[in-house]
Amino acid sequence: MSLFKPQHTINTFLVVLCLALGVLPSLAWGEEADETLGLFSAWQEEASTSSRAPKPLSQTAENVTVVTAPEIEALNAHTLADVLDTIPGIQVQHNGGPGVSAYTFIQSIDFIHTQVFVDGVSITNLGSGFSDTSLIPAHIIERIEIVKGAASSAWGQALGGVINVITKSPERGRTIGGAATASIGEQTTADTSLELSGTGNRFGYYLSGSYLGSDGLFSNTQINSNRAYAKLTYDLPNHGQIWATYFSTRADMGDLYAVPYDLKERQEKRFTVGSVGLRYPIGERLELEIMGHHSFNRNDASYFNISDGATWSFQTGLPTGIVKEQVSGASAKLVWRGDDNLLVVGSDYNHLEQYNNSSDGSTVSPFNRKVERWGVFLNDTLTLGPMSLTPGVRVDHTQTAGDQFSPALGATWQLTDSTLLRAYTARGYGLPVLGLTDSPSVKIWTTQVGAESSAIPYVWVKGTLFRNQTWGDTVKQHMALGAELEARTTPIWNTSLGAGYTFTDTTRTSDGNEVNDFARHTVQVALRYNDKTYRGVLTGRHVFWNSRPDENGRYGGLTWDLHLGAVLFKREQNSLELFFSGHNLFNASQYETYLIPNTGRWFEGGMRVRF
Repeated sequence: MSLFKPQHTINTFLVVLCLALGVLPSLAWGEEADETLGLFSAWQEEASTSSRAPKPLSQTAENVTVVTAPEIEALNAHTLADVLDTIPGIQVQHNGGPGVSAYTFIQSIDFIHTQVFVDGVSITNLGSGFSDTSLIPAHIIERIEIVKGAASSAWGQALGGVINVITKSPERGRTIGGAATASIGEQTTADTSLELSGTGNRFGYYLSGSYLGSDGLFSNTQINSNRAYAKLTYDLPNHGQIWATYFSTRADMGDLYAVPYDLKERQEKRFTVGSVGLRYPIGERLELEIMGHHSFNRNDASYFNISDGATWSFQTGLPTGIVKEQVSGASAKLVWRGDDNLLVVGSDYNHLEQYNNSSDGSTVSPFNRKVERWGVFLNDTLTLGPMSLTPGVRVDHTQTAGDQFSPALGATWQLTDSTLLRAYTARGYGLPVLGLTDSPSVKIWTTQVGAESSAIPYVWVKGTLFRNQTWGDTVKQHMALGAELEARTTPIWNTSLGAGYTFTDTTRTSDGNEVNDFARHTVQVALRYNDKTYRGVLTGRHVFWNSRPDENGRYGGLTWDLHLGAVLFKREQNSLELFFSGHNLFNASQYETYLIPNTGRWFEGGMRVRF
């Protein structure tokens, strides 16, 4: 819509002008020390998501991918969804450009079974089971840890897997620092942000405010959103810590444009989440962590005729009005670190409330629903020389879908200094959307075997075979057999190649027939260059969505994106960087249904100042 254009242009112009005038006098040329890719020793890096306590990836039996802040920045990403597009084993269906709703699938499992957490707090919508990865701005992310496959033994309703976003922490050693970023692209697609971070004595802070907007890269996909994030920390004398976080986003957007039905949708989304936590050492080996959180989600959905703009006639029962949700909860866990043992015992509690105020004559009546859910879990990691065993179990009371029992067992074996073997089997579950009536859960039994190796010179390779058997609720029992392969070279002349491929064959158990609407092939490729002054990433992706014929999906070729950056000036912590992105360079068509086509070719550019 043209009414957004002046606001986008003025915001971006003022930010760029102020940054340029303020930073140019104080900057000079600088150099950074070279950094290695780190893939050859990646399994020594710690990840916390699989067992909810940090441990080396060499002791993690699940298929876990870790994405770091430098990798995110190299993609010039706007939101979490943009980053996930490049991860092997993940498929993302975008409803439009940056910030517009995005549906995320892990190894072709339905998006409602992908659980997304921000600093350990779920952002899942209760009424739809939808975790919108486009809500989370990329610039606040320190790292992303992704568990592919059932993770219910640690997280509860995580049938398909977990995407855990860990936000940036206060910068150590400085009272104040930060970054300011602004970009502008076609259809006045603008993204501006300001970050402030620092520590003083024991107190630390990270603050961020940002704006993302667009007139729409195709019909009815305009967006106007404001986001704010804050993290405060206080270090205790005994190496413990108290922290508090707050995230809020408000977005008005077009979300559907269905010409055959003369229907378009407009949504107003409001999402706020806050948490307070304590990490406290009890002796040398035992640590206590407790956290309380509260989230509020409001979604106003309205439907109109495309032809004349009139309110949609609700013959199909589409609801309009206001849906409000809020979750109040707490979690507690004890972490025991022995010489050869990591034991995590914990519990989660959530009080859920949903209010649907639809009153437009649709088939969806107004209702209020309150639900209490709790779970207890135990995860262990036993290290026996080059081997690690990782048993786990969790019991959940859901109130709406019965009690759930989720066991898991995994093992890793450091075969050589350069090769690691993994095996994992687990039972998981997913809950139906929260409504007036209760429904049974969906269950999965997943089994994975995999290996990770750098035995081939200059190449790192990771492969996983998986078997997912799913049943329950209205889902007919089906079997998914698949494989995931990922490879990357070490940098040669600052240049590296990467590729990922995922194959999934999903069939009904009853008759062996193929099941549509589960992606069959997913390909990601990347060419990366970084000499610390200039950087570039060329990415290509292809998803064979395998949708039903009546969906008229399109998935030919690869979608190519190019992301460039250049550090023009640098001195100590101050720098000025320009960046540019070209999206869908060859206008490829990649979408599951003709109702939600992908965006065509478009370009954007911007600048970032660090101080």
